Amino acid sequence: MSDWIEKEKCQFCGKQAKRFMFAAFVCESEECLEEARKERGGPGGHQAKKWALEKE
Repeated sequence: MSDWIEKEKCQFCGKQAKRFMFAAFVCESEECLEEARKERGGPGGHQAKKWALEKE
């Protein structure tokens, strides 16, 4: 585990973060990983949100 991740907590449950995925620090829980994916919109989710805003 990287030193910079060791300083962070899971953004969803507060446990020790083990990964940085979907622009969120997450623990090893599949539930927290799924929450991060939903919040981000999955891979490329930030781009999908950007395109939706541009169409308005």
